[in-house]
Amino acid sequence: AVNGGQLHDAKSELNKNIPEITVTNLEGTYLVFLDLRKIIPIDKVKEFIQDKCNLAIDFGEWFGKNVKGFIRINLATDPQIVKKAVGNIISEYKKLN
Repeated sequence: AVNGGQLHDAKSELNKNIPEITVTNLEGTYLVFLDLRKIIPIDKVKEFIQDKCNLAIDFGEWFGKNVKGFIRINLATDPQIVKKAVGNIISEYKKLN
């Protein structure tokens, strides 16, 4: 499946570069949650993702308090877009450290 392949690629790239980010498994959907709580203070996630990484994604708190500090990425898009999004997160994270 395309989505499974994109999930695998995104997950392995993030695990290699920022192992502190937890990537959820797909549960019959093309949407994946990334848990950023170990790398970014919860109140800085929006600033990091929107202003630094230049990404328009869904924020976890839109789905409930228990996923605040997470972001949700849609994998049902061009693989190059997913690759660029993951690359932006990695490069901006490295600038912080």
